[in-house]
Amino acid sequence: MNNFIQKIIKRPKLFQRFTGITVLQFRNLSKRMLSLWKKAEKKRLSRNDRKRKIGGGRKYFLRTINEKLFFILFYYRHYPTQEVLGFIFRLDQSSVSRLIYRIMPLIEKAADPELKNFLEKAKSERENNALLNWEKFIKKFPDLIHAITDATENRCLRPKDKKEQKKYYSGKKKAHTLKTQITVARSSKILDVSSTYPGSIHDKKIIDKEKTIDKIPKKTAQYLDLGYQGVSKDYPNHYIIIPPKKPKNGALSNLGKELKKIQSKRRVLVEHVFGKIKRYKICSDKYRGSRNQFNQIFRGIASIHNFTLGTF
Repeated sequence: MNNFIQKIIKRPKLFQRFTGITVLQFRNLSKRMLSLWKKAEKKRLSRNDRKRKIGGGRKYFLRTINEKLFFILFYYRHYPTQEVLGFIFRLDQSSVSRLIYRIMPLIEKAADPELKNFLEKAKSERENNALLNWEKFIKKFPDLIHAITDATENRCLRPKDKKEQKKYYSGKKKAHTLKTQITVARSSKILDVSSTYPGSIHDKKIIDKEKTIDKIPKKTAQYLDLGYQGVSKDYPNHYIIIPPKKPKNGALSNLGKELKKIQSKRRVLVEHVFGKIKRYKICSDKYRGSRNQFNQIFRGIASIHNFTLGTF
C-alpha cells in the first residue's frame, strides 16, 4: 500500500482528487499526526484490562502514518461503504471500522487544534486584559473583525423510533437531517463549529444554545441570515447585521433591496465554505453512520479546511 501511495504522490492532481489536499499539505499533516497517533496507541495499549504486553497481537496492515492518513482522507472524500473501502485497502470490514474509530479523534487535533477553543480563548483575552483596547485586540485576533454564522443540514438515515423520526425530520429539506452551525471569518477560516442537532431544531435555537453571540466581541460585525430573527433584540449591544425582511403583503423598498444585496455578498462566504466542506462526500451524501459520531467527522473536515488555508 505504501508503494501505491508513493506512485499517487508522483501525480499531484490525482492525489488531490483522492484526498482533497495537496501532496505538500498531506506531508505536513502526516508529521502532525505521527506524534498524536503514537501517544494514542501507547495509551490504548497500556490500559489496565489489556492481557497482552505492548508489542503483542496482530500488526496493522496499514503500518505507516502516511497509509493511515491516506486511508481516512480517502474515506471522507469518497465515502464508500466500509466493505468497499476494505476491498480497496485489503482489509476486512471489522478492521476498517476499528481503524476509522481510532483515527477520527486525531484529525481535528492534528489539522487545527485551536478550532475547539478559538472563540473562548479570544473571549478570555478580552476579559482578563482590561487594558487591551479594540485596536490591539484586533491585531492579535484579526479574524474577529467580521464573523458570518449559518447552519447547514446533512441528510441521515431515518431513525427507527417514531419519536426520533419526528425529531430528526426537517420540514425545510423534507428529509431526516443533522444540523450543524459554523462561524466563519472574512479570510474563510472557520472560527467555531457547533454541536450537531436534529434537523427539526431551528437555527435561532441553536445559536442560543451554543451561546455563539456571547463568545464573539460586541464590536465584531456579525452577519446572520433571516433565520436568526430576534437575535438583535436579545443582544442589543452587539453589532449584528441581519437582512431586512419583506413586510407581510408588501414589498421591500429600493433601499431595503440594496441593503439586502450588499449583505448577501458578505454572507455568501459561509456558503462557499460549506461548499468546500461538502466536497468530502461524507458531508454531502446521505450519512449512514452513527449520529453521535457525525459532529466529530464534521469538525475534522472543518479543521482540514482551516489547515489548507495555511502557507506551507
